[in-house]
Amino acid sequence: MTVSFKTFGCRLNRAETAQFEADFAAAGFLRVPFDAPADIAVLHTCAVTQTAENECLKLLRSLRVKKPDTVLVLAGCAVEVVTPGTLRALGADLIVPRDQKGELVSIVQRHLGLHPGSRPAVPARSTKRASLKIQDGCDFFCSYCIVPHTRGQPYSRPFDACIRDAQAFIDAGYEEIVVTGCNIACYRDGTHDLVGLLSALAALPGLGRLRLGSIEPGTVERDVAALMAADPVFCQFLHLPIQSGDDAVLARMGRRYKAEEIAGTLRDALRLMPLLGLGADIITGFPGESEEAFGNTRALIDMFPFGNLHVFPYSERPGTPAATFAPAVPEPERKRRAAELLRLKERKRAAFAQAFIGRPVRVLVEKLDPAGYAQGWTGEYLGCRISGVPATQISKLITCVPYQAESGMLTARLPRTESARQPRNCT
Repeated sequence: MTVSFKTFGCRLNRAETAQFEADFAAAGFLRVPFDAPADIAVLHTCAVTQTAENECLKLLRSLRVKKPDTVLVLAGCAVEVVTPGTLRALGADLIVPRDQKGELVSIVQRHLGLHPGSRPAVPARSTKRASLKIQDGCDFFCSYCIVPHTRGQPYSRPFDACIRDAQAFIDAGYEEIVVTGCNIACYRDGTHDLVGLLSALAALPGLGRLRLGSIEPGTVERDVAALMAADPVFCQFLHLPIQSGDDAVLARMGRRYKAEEIAGTLRDALRLMPLLGLGADIITGFPGESEEAFGNTRALIDMFPFGNLHVFPYSERPGTPAATFAPAVPEPERKRRAAELLRLKERKRAAFAQAFIGRPVRVLVEKLDPAGYAQGWTGEYLGCRISGVPATQISKLITCVPYQAESGMLTARLPRTESARQPRNCT
């Protein structure tokens, strides 16, 4: 039987979908592209914004019309906030809540009258990057966020299970492991916290490099930065969901830090790693955000060499306290502020990329483009295209030297001394 997948939303959703894919493969299902005919279609949904939720539901309704004989399976956050009756009316055959995700394939098999199959340890992926889910859930209850209601209380996977799965990824040939979760700063299993887990992962033999998902500010980010600076197996990239650079806005959001704390963390991290890649999430036009408050956010971003910014105009999410806050910022103004920060992002990303001209970098090669250039990402999360790379190096870590940076994209060549045996470090 055939199965297809559509994933909305975050990296954690993508990591979970990778496991779904592996589970179905182990049970004898054949994966096909999502737009191809399939016996089963799995929609892994998102509900972080009303717009994201609406997009998932629109696709569900459309699929029911286009694929009347396909078994439509829904999982993910929208399942937790939309009533089962509504989902079934839109066309869902099976609805899998968060506490049953691990049994998704068995649920489908029972629905089809098939005998449940076994569960594999390692997802099969087309690239040498694996996502290691270490925890789920969040209890921070920021005023704009629905996630604590859709993913529940924090839960950390057992330390030994995380290590076992990471080693299995390495043994299967994955060059890069991405540590992911809903709020990875909350990780704790017995005496093991996030820093302890990361230290143990970094010490695993054969690991190419270790990349971290976003880390909540005001938690363990300073200790993580120190660990990152001390061990070259870590990609030197730190992503913080800052959301705002104004203390009053941060307080209304229910965030656990002030702008100066963010600035102090970033200054200290850059002292340890001058070429550290920085990323952030920013919300513009949150209720009550004045022009002065927005200016404080813009000034904070401008102060540091951010290479990546995810900027979102505020969107009311029903079911959250902020959806009722006043005064509301007009939607056109929210978008104008977001556009201003995105222009700033492009300038800062271009400047950050220029700093790598002539410096060796490590790139995980993902594909060859039509012009014959290899393409991939540096440890600092800069896109890079490399000349002279044979197809045999796809999904491998290679060292190259950038000689050009345009619009934040590096162009590089292999060093003359490049050998077939590569060192472990990211930079």
